[in-house]
Amino acid sequence: GGIGKTTLAQMVFYDTRFKCYSRAWVYVSQAFDLNKIWNSIISQISEGSSQNSNGTELINGSLDGRKILIVLDDLWEDDPFKLKELKNMLNVGKKGGNVNVVVTTRTEDIAKKICTDEPYMLRPLEHGMCWTIIKHNSAFEARADKEQLEQIGMDIAKKCEGVALAAQALGYMLQFRNTDEWLAVSKSEVWNEHPSEDTSLPHNVVLPSLKLSYYSMLPYLRLCFAYCALFPE
Repeated sequence: GGIGKTTLAQMVFYDTRFKCYSRAWVYVSQAFDLNKIWNSIISQISEGSSQNSNGTELINGSLDGRKILIVLDDLWEDDPFKLKELKNMLNVGKKGGNVNVVVTTRTEDIAKKICTDEPYMLRPLEHGMCWTIIKHNSAFEARADKEQLEQIGMDIAKKCEGVALAAQALGYMLQFRNTDEWLAVSKSEVWNEHPSEDTSLPHNVVLPSLKLSYYSMLPYLRLCFAYCALFPE
């Protein structure tokens, strides 16, 4: 994660070209539950309707002919039978209806199974773009020591390996840090830690950057973070 899939989907979801659409955003996550997805969609696009009502009847009836935009964010399920059920569930609406579905997933294989159009793969950002994100989030241009930090910051940006979330997290963390602390981040051993053997995976970059951010928190904020982690996604 962290490459920018959700951000891109949000840009589509809130685009003014879809302002006349009935819209539903569902965060799917690893716990795939078809009924939960269905009820979430119905509750968002059928105001005043009961979640226990028959979803197909609601869309084929009260929403017949309306334009609908549905975003299913972070789909992990790869079972072809469950994905077929999901596609069948979303293939609703009588003639005249217009149901558009955007799905984000971390896996190319899932994208090919669920998509009716050619999947769009996000590529990693250029190092320069990661550096731009870090500078923006760290208020870099307002710093008096920015000349000393320029090369260090660019080295840190390279360690993000094109992952936007890593650059964003590091930028916020570095905002109030001095030159020595920027250098410590750049040379930290945490960048050599890989949670999985495939070092090309984005989370091998995201997790070290988030780990650095976590270590920079005040103790009471770490407790808040740990408490929030108890809740479902």
